[in-house]
Amino acid sequence: MENEPERAHRAFECFLRLPSGERTLLGAYRQHVGNPDAVKPSDTWSRWSSQFAWRERAAAYDDHIDRLREKTMEKVIQQQAEEQARQAERMRGRFNELMTIAYCEAMDYLESGDFLSQMRPQDVINIMKLHFEVTQKMGGTNTQSTDSVVDWSEDEQRELDRIVDEIESEEAQEEPSSGSGDSDQGLEDVEGE
Repeated sequence: MENEPERAHRAFECFLRLPSGERTLLGAYRQHVGNPDAVKPSDTWSRWSSQFAWRERAAAYDDHIDRLREKTMEKVIQQQAEEQARQAERMRGRFNELMTIAYCEAMDYLESGDFLSQMRPQDVINIMKLHFEVTQKMGGTNTQSTDSVVDWSEDEQRELDRIVDEIESEEAQEEPSSGSGDSDQGLEDVEGE
């Protein structure tokens, strides 16, 4: 304070340095004079304490320090949240990159002649089932389950029939001809249904 003598101010600083929960005039006096057995502070210290509002000033200082801590903590929390958001966005971007690469590689493989020559009917069914499940889970269709009846367009049905015919013809070429004609009869039954 403006009218506070230097000795009184040094005594106040000793009072102020004590932790707020342990701050007493007697404790500060004992520490300042180096006498832990002092019974009471000097009359001068008591007068300075009340004349220069040590308790009020110390409380104001504690409040100021608390506000600074809160602001600093808020700033640190905000910085951490921003960093976590940046990391999450980087991870999401990297995941999308990997998914795109995997999708492109899978499509290249599926469109290659190697894949078509090695594909079995069960592979086609599994791919279609997987496609329907993903479409359903991603909200692309209104079907309730993968077991429900699929409503094919005419073009889709023709394409499916063409794929099935191509697979069946490849399988027929791979099977050794037994001469009995039973396998041809089975195909005719399937086509007739």
